[in-house]
Amino acid sequence: MRRILVSLTLLLLLCSTVAAQGPKIGLGVFGGLDIPVGQDDQDQGTVFGVRGKLKVFPIVTLEPRISFTSFGEPESDVVDWGLDGSKVNAYGIDAVFGAPFGASGFNLFGVLGAGFYNYKRDQAAQDDTNLGWSAGLCFAIGLAPMVSVDVRGKLNVVPYDDGGTKKSGSATAGLNYYFGM
Repeated sequence: MRRILVSLTLLLLLCSTVAAQGPKIGLGVFGGLDIPVGQDDQDQGTVFGVRGKLKVFPIVTLEPRISFTSFGEPESDVVDWGLDGSKVNAYGIDAVFGAPFGASGFNLFGVLGAGFYNYKRDQAAQDDTNLGWSAGLCFAIGLAPMVSVDVRGKLNVVPYDDGGTKKSGSATAGLNYYFGM
């Protein structure tokens, strides 16, 4: 019980410090490649999306996000799949650790996220939505106090109820704008 009270007190103190500084929010857009890992039924594709940014603690920023991926048609010398790649709509939230909010210069940080991934493939009547997670390493270059460019490498893992997972590695670049600076 004592640990819970101490934890809650520390959390309230941290929140009041952030609230005293005013809200720090931002908006970012991104795009890049999404490469399936261990999947023969689709080829690499493109991903693009938008993310919000909300500074909640000195070293943690929460980023609600939505992204759209179009995987490519699978290529194989052995099997003719006859399928287009999946279309994936993902929405969730990422926690960014270690990146100063809207800082100038070079900044290295990590990201850990969770969200829902909806895989659709019309030819196979596939329409599955599952909870998945992602993790990655990133860097940002602050061009000005309100503008930065970031590059992210993430692993996305989506487990399925009947066993197995869909995995992909994404490499994206994005532009961010920070409000309330």
